[in-house]
Amino acid sequence: MLRMDGFVYRHASSWEEALALWRSAPGAQYVAGGTDLLPNLKHGLFAPKLLVGIGGIPGGVRREADGIVISAATRLDDLAADPTIRELLAPLGQAAALVASPQIRTMATLGGNVMLDTRCMYYNQTLFWRQALGYCLKAEGTWCHVVGGPKTCVASQSSDTVPVLLALGARLRLVGPEGRRELGIRELYQYNGMDHLRLTAGELLTEVVVPAPGAGFRGSYTKLRTRDSIDFPQLGLAVCGQWEGSTPRALEIVVGAVSPQPKLVRGLDAFLGAPLDDVAVAAIADLVHKQTRPQGSVHGDSNWRRQMAAVFTRRALGAMRG
Repeated sequence: MLRMDGFVYRHASSWEEALALWRSAPGAQYVAGGTDLLPNLKHGLFAPKLLVGIGGIPGGVRREADGIVISAATRLDDLAADPTIRELLAPLGQAAALVASPQIRTMATLGGNVMLDTRCMYYNQTLFWRQALGYCLKAEGTWCHVVGGPKTCVASQSSDTVPVLLALGARLRLVGPEGRRELGIRELYQYNGMDHLRLTAGELLTEVVVPAPGAGFRGSYTKLRTRDSIDFPQLGLAVCGQWEGSTPRALEIVVGAVSPQPKLVRGLDAFLGAPLDDVAVAAIADLVHKQTRPQGSVHGDSNWRRQMAAVFTRRALGAMRG
């Protein structure tokens, strides 16, 4: 049996109280649903002396002048079922509904999914397993078993909601030791599996603000995984845009679960303003294929995952253009 030992749990009823508790103990960590953090504690990946519980802070979705505001404490199950999300941001609801299993979605929060630690099949293992392997660059060791070198960690950012939020141009409201600030979600992630979030120590995500989509909005999220009942994605693909009939006026494609940083596909402007025929769909799928370079940090053949990025793109665009 894997145990969790050696820490104190303190409950916070507000973001400000959580931050104050974090300040009281060096190395403290925040926990909401705990669906990712607690298994990591059992695996010996972290050893905090204090866990600050933020799972009791109210969640919810509301409309404001500058968009749809989602509390970071919102449970994924509630997010997927929310009427505003289903009406205006259907791809985000799709992504939330595909996370793990129903039991996990009733506990896991949007904030936890956005801030999810990077994953790797050489890292997310028990201490005994990692020790037998000689450890890895992300935990205790000096060598990345994926790339075969001592310098680069390519553990994957494998959140389901993140590709959709990037495609929608969401902004994050944060509170930390230096006060409050707002950050575009496209500025949050960097290509470093050991340090993939551009945050200061102790910062908390409090709300996600998604610009209200305009007329003609269409979008989708597709997930590749071995077991549809529970697995993390081997590939995630978000496609969002503004359409007039079969003509895209704006188009964003984001590929997730392939590297430490979600991949925002470049070069899509060339396909705007004209009906999207079969030739154009094939060209966009080829563009996605060329720019997708899956790392071997998650299960599944990398070339197969790359091919599926193109397949998912063709399917999504074919459905969207009607």
